[in-house]
Amino acid sequence: MSINDGETLYRYASPNILPEDQDELPLSIFNDPEMSCDWMKYQENPEASAQVAHGRNMVISITVCDEIRNPRNPKREGEVVSAWAQQFLHDPVAEVANDPFTPNESHSLIKGKKKGAVTTAIRKNSTFRVV
Repeated sequence: MSINDGETLYRYASPNILPEDQDELPLSIFNDPEMSCDWMKYQENPEASAQVAHGRNMVISITVCDEIRNPRNPKREGEVVSAWAQQFLHDPVAEVANDPFTPNESHSLIKGKKKGAVTTAIRKNSTFRVV
């Protein structure tokens, strides 16, 4: 199932990703071609996520939007680059024995090549907090 613009996805990270005195998320945390997130529609309380319980207690809220879905090339007068397009997909995970991160009904993916324009758009449309 595709996730619409305006929805919120949660990505979890260790607070150690932020160097001292830095308040901007590093672009490298958004590089995964199949970036795993939780969809707010099914994860209303990200603080209760197994990710947080296992030390990834920085909750990054990503707003799904066309700027991420159809990134523009900053070097070519903002033309949309179809090869960089991102898909937002709901991808629930069934229970796996001895895996504390399953089941996960809220599991979702941001799929696509993560070029600089993409990771920059994700960061621009994200906020974060440490819980």
